[in-house]
Amino acid sequence: MSTHRRPTIKVVDDPDALADLAADMIARILTERISAKDGPVTVFLSGGSTPRVTYTRLRDAEVDWSRVHFFLGDERWVAHDHAESNARMARESFIEDIEATFHVLPTHLESPAEAAQHYEEVLAEVFGRDEVKADLVILGLGPDGHTASLFPGTEALDEYERLYVANWVPEKETWRLTATYRLLHEAHKVIFLATGIGKAQVVAEILNEGVGHPAHKVMQGMADVTWFLDDAAASQLELD
Repeated sequence: MSTHRRPTIKVVDDPDALADLAADMIARILTERISAKDGPVTVFLSGGSTPRVTYTRLRDAEVDWSRVHFFLGDERWVAHDHAESNARMARESFIEDIEATFHVLPTHLESPAEAAQHYEEVLAEVFGRDEVKADLVILGLGPDGHTASLFPGTEALDEYERLYVANWVPEKETWRLTATYRLLHEAHKVIFLATGIGKAQVVAEILNEGVGHPAHKVMQGMADVTWFLDDAAASQLELD
């Protein structure tokens, strides 16, 4: 039986307005979590162009960044300085300008599987081994319905024990490293960011029709989920 909550949907005019609104919400969530708990406040970041714009807005946010630990929701099997590295994008967008802790994937290791295992060990050290409950997960959305590196038809979709795995993506002929549904389902809050007409059909399929895309299955856990959409991405939605 599904336990998912009904998501909150926020629609704004354009990508710039989305970045402003999403960054404001992220800063507010982090400040609330910093006040509500001891220890680190944990955030998993998405790659992609839409999150990048939001991240740049966080440079000047009034957050006690010293309490925040950033992780990556997924990563490509590339070096940290590679143009396609999610870690590089996050650093250049805002992390190098704030005083937070950033845990990157060890893509210098011999294999993707070894890197994923090492990242799980880092998670256990930061969270404690009994519970890994992220304070905030930021996710993007692909036109095929993938999120993080949970691509349709890949083995990671069936993983509910591990928190982080190496995932072979046949259509891209490459390895990805990705958080699993277990980690996403147990998060405190999840934010999806999607812009552009190219996302309109898959957004409608997920939010109106309940099509079982990987991104839809993120909502089948206990996380409080909010979708931020611009008018183009929301153009096929039937909103109440």
